Amino acid sequence: MNQSVSGSSKPGWKRWALIGGVLLLLLLLALGWWWWWQSRQAAAVGDQRARLQAALERQKALTDELAKAAPAGPTDCPPGQSLQPIGGAGGGAGAGVPPAMAGSAPVTAMPPLPAGGEAAALGGSALAQRLEQATAIVIVAGPNDMGTGTGFFIAPNLLVTNRHVVEHSQGKRLFLTSKALGSLRRATVLSATPSSVPGSPDFALLRMDEGSAAGTLDMALEVGKLANVVAAGYPGVVLQGDSSFQRLLKGDFSSAPDLNLTQGAVQSLQTGQGGMPLIVHTASIAKGNSGGPLVDGCGRVVGINTFINVDQSQSAKINYAIRSQVMASFLQSAGTSARNDPRPCAAKG
Repeated sequence: MNQSVSGSSKPGWKRWALIGGVLLLLLLLALGWWWWWQSRQAAAVGDQRARLQAALERQKALTDELAKAAPAGPTDCPPGQSLQPIGGAGGGAGAGVPPAMAGSAPVTAMPPLPAGGEAAALGGSALAQRLEQATAIVIVAGPNDMGTGTGFFIAPNLLVTNRHVVEHSQGKRLFLTSKALGSLRRATVLSATPSSVPGSPDFALLRMDEGSAAGTLDMALEVGKLANVVAAGYPGVVLQGDSSFQRLLKGDFSSAPDLNLTQGAVQSLQTGQGGMPLIVHTASIAKGNSGGPLVDGCGRVVGINTFINVDQSQSAKINYAIRSQVMASFLQSAGTSARNDPRPCAAKG
């Protein structure tokens, strides 16, 4: 009987040992899988934290730059006549802008316009929307100073402004923003005219380094006296009271100032230095409007607001825009173009 009991217990012990070994192996496999999964999750979290930290550091660097920079104050004009640029970051001619770089700007391919007829006149809200989508504030931020101006898109990533807005941008940060863009974008100067002396060609071509504009502006080479015009831009005197601009300066890069629009009419078509065509108009412009578009009732650029003529003895201020054909020649020399609409602008119905 004892032998019978001993013989039946031996196989039971082996069976339990085998089951225990299998369970131990499964436990080890489970522990190994758990360790591998935790390591993978930790690596993913680490990557996310590193990307977030890098983004926060970039934002802090931009915030610090804008916080240190103070917007330039209004220009003081001595008594008597004073011909002067209407603001921007620049000053004297010839500093800080690269010369024209052949082939640096792609030739823009825009959809063709209708061959004949008239261009459609835009109502107030439609014209304002077109300008909102295609106009941006240009910000040149240095360690201890900041200048602003205006520019407008002729292609989804190409913007025209005045040379004197960006001519001291070397060693500084160049930004674009608007409510339509939705965030602060970096920009690069591709080409510029040789000078920014008031009354001479004063242009710069910028590339927005990331993203695309919500809209672009065509140009019209012809405009007549008494034609209705609208100036779009970001005058400094208006920015001072714009809470969105103040939030931008404090580091809220999704915030952008409101675009300023003024209405007027063409007063005179003059010839400046070297025979340069100019438009004298009554749409009010001020420091910060530099490089902004002057458009007709169909939303086409007829001029680029560039300088004013101030006579304090008579309390007079004359607004000047360089006509669009001068800009067309500059763009051609830079290897690109803006779409020209030769049709007459229809009268509002």
